[in-house]
Amino acid sequence: MNTPEKIVDPLLSIEEASLASNIPGRTLRDGCDKSRYSGASKDPSGTWRIPLSALPHLAQAHYWAKYATVAPGGWADDEQRDLPEEEVAELWRRFEGQSKKLKGKAYQDREACLYWQVMKAQGLHHAEALAEMKSAYGMGKSTIYDKLRIIRGYAPVLWPALLVGQWTGQNAKKAEWPAPAYQFFIAHALTPGAKVKTAWNRTKRQAEKEGWGKIPSYDTAYADFKRLPIDVVKLAKEGETTLKARSPTLRRAYDMPLHEIWSLDGRRKDLMVIDTKGKLGPAGKVFRLYLLAIEEVRSRYLVGYAIGAALNADLVRGAFLNALKTTGRIVPRTIQMDNGMENAAKEITGGATWRRRGKVQEDEIIGLFPALGVDVSWATPAHGQTKPVERLFGTLANMVETRPEFRGAYCGNSPESRPEEWDASKAVPLETVEAILREEIAAYHKTPHRGHGMHGRSPMQTYQEEGSKPGVSLRKISEAQERMCGLSAAPITIRRQDGGFTLFGAFCYSEQTARLAPGTGYYVRYNPTDLGDVLYVYRGEKLLCQARKVELTSFTDKTGAKAVTKARRIYIKTVKEQAKALQDLRATDTPAYLAGLREEVMGNAIDPTTREILPGGKVLEMVKTAADVPTSRKTPEDKEKAALKKEAAHIRQREGESAIGRVLARKRLGR
Repeated sequence: MNTPEKIVDPLLSIEEASLASNIPGRTLRDGCDKSRYSGASKDPSGTWRIPLSALPHLAQAHYWAKYATVAPGGWADDEQRDLPEEEVAELWRRFEGQSKKLKGKAYQDREACLYWQVMKAQGLHHAEALAEMKSAYGMGKSTIYDKLRIIRGYAPVLWPALLVGQWTGQNAKKAEWPAPAYQFFIAHALTPGAKVKTAWNRTKRQAEKEGWGKIPSYDTAYADFKRLPIDVVKLAKEGETTLKARSPTLRRAYDMPLHEIWSLDGRRKDLMVIDTKGKLGPAGKVFRLYLLAIEEVRSRYLVGYAIGAALNADLVRGAFLNALKTTGRIVPRTIQMDNGMENAAKEITGGATWRRRGKVQEDEIIGLFPALGVDVSWATPAHGQTKPVERLFGTLANMVETRPEFRGAYCGNSPESRPEEWDASKAVPLETVEAILREEIAAYHKTPHRGHGMHGRSPMQTYQEEGSKPGVSLRKISEAQERMCGLSAAPITIRRQDGGFTLFGAFCYSEQTARLAPGTGYYVRYNPTDLGDVLYVYRGEKLLCQARKVELTSFTDKTGAKAVTKARRIYIKTVKEQAKALQDLRATDTPAYLAGLREEVMGNAIDPTTREILPGGKVLEMVKTAADVPTSRKTPEDKEKAALKKEAAHIRQREGESAIGRVLARKRLGR
């Protein structure tokens, strides 16, 4: 039989292509008219025919999910499959062990499959091709489709060895599916959550009702279902998200310097914990513990972690402070984190762009990481595989949560996976979890790792070896910067009436805050464990002053009242002295004295006739910048300074006028 040199993929009508791709028929016709679909052509009746390969890949998957077959005209490039030499040898060895009758049947089936492909390649109508197969080989639609599934993607030379496996005896004959019954079975078996047994029982009942005839046994139906392409089954039963997981993905390279990138994320442990001592909240509280970890990406070393009852900015800060202790105040160049609100808090990443925060403001809180010059890299939403620390969480979960000490306290990650022995009353003490977590993390650091760039070394070994390489550049912060990392930040408003501000309901004040321009745009850094500690008031990156919380004083405490009265008296006295000095400066000289001073100082610069001040011999050159000078946004503090400069200029102008008057007066008196 002469076969064409090139086997083409199936040609779909506009209606078939529209059903497969969910693209309107009118759009497909316009695309054909504009030559958007490679290989599209009109048949003798004038109807457009579009090759399946010209449609999007997802549309091709939808097509095979619906029709449960392969391209009759040949295999696409991504469908072609090869077998290792060992498997090919075993396949032919098994073929040679079959009877002469079965081997002859296999060669006949190979010829039938080739005939089918030739007919489809020649564009023969589907119904006519099925009729020809029935007439020439006695094969129905289901039978030929079965054989095509077996040989899908393989070279024709292997087909006899592949097809001979269907028969195991002389009288073995595979029951054929009635066409409507097979379509009904496949449609119900591919329904999400459906079992093959249920679909077969439903098909059997429907066949009796509709008079389709006898259907194959359950074993045959199950085998037919298993022959469907696994990616098609995944798409139909689990959706496109699962199909994406099987699609090509990136493979990240880990050949980066040590401490180039840290990966930060939090996970809720599948354990019920009781806080007996009230370390994380009220004593006796039962909850699921959160673990926030920071991994050094190059070595997979867990440099820092913190545990808490909730994911918040304090937990992020605690994990980072723990990492600073581990590394000796070494900080990364980039930190990768997810889009959780604990990471997006301004006290953590303020000053860095975030997809939900908009443009960074000039007076915005400078967060923990931007303040240290650490670049913030946000992970792709809903893509846990982009965060290396996620793999570490899976390892630690297997090492920690499966310990026998946690039997009864392990609750699983969902109600469906919750063990029967789980009981909230069996919650394990927090101290036990902390001890086991430290133990298992130490064990993880010493366990050989198979990841890229690890070469079988443990995270600790890799961390030490990479850190000791010559020429390694590390970023280290000072002790003062480390202390700053332990401070939280919150926006404040300087009150107009008293110059103080409120922080978590507590009134805070200092003489320096009273001198600040009232309003917003300020923020304060404070010790989250002790609000009575020193408070640092900032605007943007600039530290303005310090303040303290004003403690409440008892009505009968005379000592406290005297101290406040004394401080107020000193403050008022100081301001009055400054005001008096300013008034004395403005009234130092009389107009006559200033006029005489003008005559003495300026001399020849005064016109003897008009008594006007002659201009000096200066030449000014206007400088043009290469770019427009940007206008800066003035803060209340800038406005206050500008007002003081303007007032000082007015004072100097008035003093100059008075001096000129005095000089002229003395001149008239002949002094």
